[in-house]
Amino acid sequence: MAEMTTENTQMLSKIATRFVCISDNHDSYDFTLPDGDILLHAGDITKNGTATEIETFLNWLKTLNQYRLKIVIVGNHESKRFYSKKRYKILPLPIEQLKNDKSLVTDYGIVYLQDQTFQDPVTGWKFYGSGLLSEYYKNPEELRRHWSKIPIDTDILLTHGPPHSILDISSNTYHLGCKELLKQVSTVIQPKLHLFGHVHRGYGQLKNEPEFGRTLFINASLCDSYFRIAHAPIVVDLSKGE
Repeated sequence: MAEMTTENTQMLSKIATRFVCISDNHDSYDFTLPDGDILLHAGDITKNGTATEIETFLNWLKTLNQYRLKIVIVGNHESKRFYSKKRYKILPLPIEQLKNDKSLVTDYGIVYLQDQTFQDPVTGWKFYGSGLLSEYYKNPEELRRHWSKIPIDTDILLTHGPPHSILDISSNTYHLGCKELLKQVSTVIQPKLHLFGHVHRGYGQLKNEPEFGRTLFINASLCDSYFRIAHAPIVVDLSKGE
């Protein structure tokens, strides 16, 4: 990875990056992607979490030549088959490929984050992604420990689930977001962008709320509550110096 010098950092801080944000397509590809620099996907790429669906998604990502990078995480529809509270279990082969096949990065610009950090050597943006879904956890301390692993210098955060009270209201007006994630994001990390999905009805954007700091929050769920494509990808231009 190229080293970021002070001169490079100052130059890149003035250049905007166009992010195209999506989530929760649930094995449906009946939508149009706008052009951009980096595609971000916040999970639930499948409907049933099968290896075939994941492979279909991977092959689809390979065709998206309009993006220099495609950064993805899993959602509960994938992770319920292999994600436990303390570790990832045996992964479906296509997920193993996403995680371990370095040629996907070099040949196709596909970056899979599984509780990991990635810094783009071209723009300097620092990403962190986690597919963990906090609503399956009963112990707040476990969640606190998990989210505390997010580096404080993260610029772009991808989680599948939303933080509590932010674009997270379900059909029964219940907040599904994670309170511990909200604490970490709003008081410690304050990333430039926090992308998530999971709660289909929460689709949209939120920014300039004083209690949440500088962060732009995006719920980019493409599907509605009936798993039909109903929403458009969300495009946002960000520069590091903003």
